[in-house]
Amino acid sequence: MKWAYGIRRKISAALLLLAIFVLLFVKNTLDSQNVHKLGTSFSSVYEDRLVVESYIYRMSEHLFRKKIMIDTCEDAATGAQVQPLIAKYNHAIKEIVAGYEDTKLTDEESLYFERFKENVIRLADLEAAFFRTLAQGGDLRAARSHITAQFNMASQNLDSLSSIQLAEGKALKEQSQKIVADSSILARFEIGIIVAIGLMILVLIFESTAMFARTPTRESLN
Repeated sequence: MKWAYGIRRKISAALLLLAIFVLLFVKNTLDSQNVHKLGTSFSSVYEDRLVVESYIYRMSEHLFRKKIMIDTCEDAATGAQVQPLIAKYNHAIKEIVAGYEDTKLTDEESLYFERFKENVIRLADLEAAFFRTLAQGGDLRAARSHITAQFNMASQNLDSLSSIQLAEGKALKEQSQKIVADSSILARFEIGIIVAIGLMILVLIFESTAMFARTPTRESLN
């Protein structure tokens, strides 16, 4: 019956090797998925959050500089100097808005971003009206008041967008930590399975050795 035991031993060893192969295949597949998710998470932190935060800062700065120019503009001569600068800032904001639109936006972020774009369009119209009033020598208080109100709304929308970046960045951080934790658990599980399979192989080897030791040789039969 030694041949039967040998066949059984080979089948057991083959099954163990197959188990190791399947385990390693599954582990590598999961690792690849986790690496992809982690790479996507880090990419999103940079492209959709850090870059966007820089967009928000720059737009806020451009709006503030325009507001100062409008508040300090008192006559047509100053207006003639300020108006090209205002147009320059508006063009810069338009380019940043276009860059912002290319990023991945959440539903809440899209809402505040659309409101901000409306603020930008409305501000440009109010600024044009301000310079017409300035050129005609009209009362600037009402024009400035409308600009201030629209500026405040734009600033509030930018603040909301900035808060979203912090919240989304925190969520991405937690997601990355979960991916790392899952990979660590898989690694420990893999080590445990490999150790268990190793022990099973050792048991097969010891059983084989013990059986051959108990099998009588031809010399002992003679």
